[in-house]
Amino acid sequence: MDVEDKNQQKYRGKLYALSEESAWEDTGTGFVSIVGADDARRLVFREEDRGEVLHDRPVFATEVYTLQGEGDRQTIIVWEDPQTQKDWALSFQDPDGTSEIMEVISRHGDDKRLLPLPKLGNLADLSRMLTCVAPSQREPLAAECMSAKFLYGLRDTFRTAEDLGSDEALASIWAIAKGIFLLSNQRLTERYLRRDVCEDIMGMLEYDDGLPAGKRIAHRQVLKVKVHFSQAVPFEDADMLERIHLNYRLQYLKDIVLPRLLDDGAFVSLTQMIHSNLSIILDYLQKNAQLLDRLFVQLQQGDLQSLLFLQDICRLAKQIPPAERQALHEKMVERKLMEVLIPLLNGDHVDGTDMNPRHLAVEVMLLCALNDASHLRRFLAESKGRVLSSLIYAMLSEEDQGVQGQISEILKAVMDPSSLEHRDRDSYLDLLHQGLDELIVPLRETPAETPSRMFAQQLVCELLAFIVVHHGYRARIFVIRFGIAQQAARLLSAPQRFLQLAPVRLLRAIVGTKDDAYHRYLTKNGLFALLMKNFQLSLQPPALGGNLFISATLDLLEFIRIENIKVLVDHLCKKHANVLHLYARRFKTLEQLLLKHQQNLEYEAFPPDQHPGGAPAARSEVGRPQRRRSPGRDSDEEAYFESLDEDDESVAQQTNENDPKDEQHAKDESIEKDLVEVDDSEGSAPTTLKWLLGGYEDVEDNGGLATEDAAALDVSAEAAVDVTAEAAAPEFVPEAVVPAAAADADGDETVTAAEVEPESECAETPRCGSTAEVQVDEMAKAKGDLTKPSAEEAVAALAEDADTNKLAESLNHVPKRLKTSASPV
Repeated sequence: MDVEDKNQQKYRGKLYALSEESAWEDTGTGFVSIVGADDARRLVFREEDRGEVLHDRPVFATEVYTLQGEGDRQTIIVWEDPQTQKDWALSFQDPDGTSEIMEVISRHGDDKRLLPLPKLGNLADLSRMLTCVAPSQREPLAAECMSAKFLYGLRDTFRTAEDLGSDEALASIWAIAKGIFLLSNQRLTERYLRRDVCEDIMGMLEYDDGLPAGKRIAHRQVLKVKVHFSQAVPFEDADMLERIHLNYRLQYLKDIVLPRLLDDGAFVSLTQMIHSNLSIILDYLQKNAQLLDRLFVQLQQGDLQSLLFLQDICRLAKQIPPAERQALHEKMVERKLMEVLIPLLNGDHVDGTDMNPRHLAVEVMLLCALNDASHLRRFLAESKGRVLSSLIYAMLSEEDQGVQGQISEILKAVMDPSSLEHRDRDSYLDLLHQGLDELIVPLRETPAETPSRMFAQQLVCELLAFIVVHHGYRARIFVIRFGIAQQAARLLSAPQRFLQLAPVRLLRAIVGTKDDAYHRYLTKNGLFALLMKNFQLSLQPPALGGNLFISATLDLLEFIRIENIKVLVDHLCKKHANVLHLYARRFKTLEQLLLKHQQNLEYEAFPPDQHPGGAPAARSEVGRPQRRRSPGRDSDEEAYFESLDEDDESVAQQTNENDPKDEQHAKDESIEKDLVEVDDSEGSAPTTLKWLLGGYEDVEDNGGLATEDAAALDVSAEAAVDVTAEAAAPEFVPEAVVPAAAADADGDETVTAAEVEPESECAETPRCGSTAEVQVDEMAKAKGDLTKPSAEEAVAALAEDADTNKLAESLNHVPKRLKTSASPV
């Protein structure tokens, strides 16, 4: 028998069995013993009074059994019978008896051990076995390393090697200790960090073989001498106090001892252990009302250690689940946390220490605000603005820029109205805006001299930008009434780049609201002038032009362009066109901004509702240009032809609308009809079509003529049409031609109409006077009589001259008057 009868009292306990209802049932009280040897070992439990055997089962593998308990008092062994699938538990009254039984259960005999017991002679083999471990061997090796024989044997061997000064043995022991922690077994890690062996284990980890002797850290010295544990509030629970110490050792092991050696599994295991312990500790604090009451009494008395303890609680609370964190903060708020912290904002450094109560109070307040700002917001509303004034004063007067940044984050949290209910939002925002005058004081001052004051000006601009985004019309009234943007723009003249960026952020927030009132305010006060000036200076030598100010300015201009804020686009492109054109090739944003301005101008000149499809709409009578009047026509006849044109256009439009499928067929018939009706006294088919197109610039002349000749042919063609119209209506001969006709009748030499001095303005224009008739006659004499081309020949010439569809579309623009007046005589 492995356990002697004389020590039987140590193995007294109770046996429990798990029922089908998942409840532990007490089977009886008695004594535990392990009988047999090797594979024949059996765990026997006998009843205390009668000696009846209540349990007699084989001893299974070590991983089947689990040791449980609180702290050092692990007195429960739990296991599941692999054969019967039934759960059992043994609860001992003596922890020593529990550990001995567990050691006997895990003992398989020296010939069956995976790891030999530590000795000076086998340290190298042992370190090699713990360095390269297969995943399937982690649990069995962890069980053997957790046995008392192995643990105490390793401790004794380390002390012997350290006394002998054997560097080789100490290096092997360091590898063994490192391998034990890399097994990533939480129970094993906690056992090796307990108070009874922690000092020796940390000593083993001092002999890091990968570091020179001069750079090794004396971990035992750090934990025993340099680290002092002080209790701001006394803990009456010894187990909870030991858990606090254990959590500190775990944190030290993860962050200081093994940071470069931990693999992912070991790192995750240590992190989970730390978080689990934190949850237990903070849950204990939350539920211990007496401890919290004592803590806040000491805080009201100005105890600095209690304030440090409160700071640690709030820091650690960030790592626990949100529900638990919220419950803890609510318990502290119930004990008037804010009333305790606000007076500390006016505190100063404590003599003889580096601690400032204001810094501690600000951090605690920030952590509370980030968790739930409603408590601080409610306290601010109840104080009628006093708390807001205290926070603003602390931010502006603080010399530590880190603390200034924390206070600005607190102000943002309390100024955010998104979580407020609608009925409370208006009154709360009104209260906030009553105290904003104190916030803008730094913007009214002369250039700041101290770094903290400059940083305060930057924070003020950021807070104002936050207010502009979140406070709606109240922010607009505040900014415009007090000229906030003008005051902030003064920072653009500061030599510090970070100060120049601050007003750019504010301008970006103002423009981002897309509020016309803001935009008119910016343009009216010329707030872009200094911005564009600084932009230009930042691009001139010796400046490099690649700083944050350039990027922020381009981002602002890009937003204006993308959103097409027309008021600002027009203002920038008119007032600062020189700068934009100067750097348009270098920055695409500026080039696109100028292009956007041109598009806006075209949009205004040709509105889409009046010019659909991007082209001018049908011309109205007011905007329609006056057509040329053929010689001999009076106003009545011209009105008659105009009415015919309008009727034809309306009929054509109705036809196109009613029968769109025959549109192309109608165009072809129109072309053929026009070609037949036109009296072509000169020129080829392309020239004839040139008449109909009225000198259309898109149609090229296939006759090979130069541009001037083509223009002359157009003029001649139109003049010929006018001559034809005269022949058809002789009663409309101009008075200027009558003397010439009379002279010719008297037998005098022939006088042409071109020789008569024109008396009217129209006669001076070749297209309206009789000179065109002479040109037509001369061209006819020079070229000879031209035969009239057929419709088929003209259409063929038209296809050779240009694309058929394009010319067909162009023919739609031929005036109906031209077709009518060109009818043969």
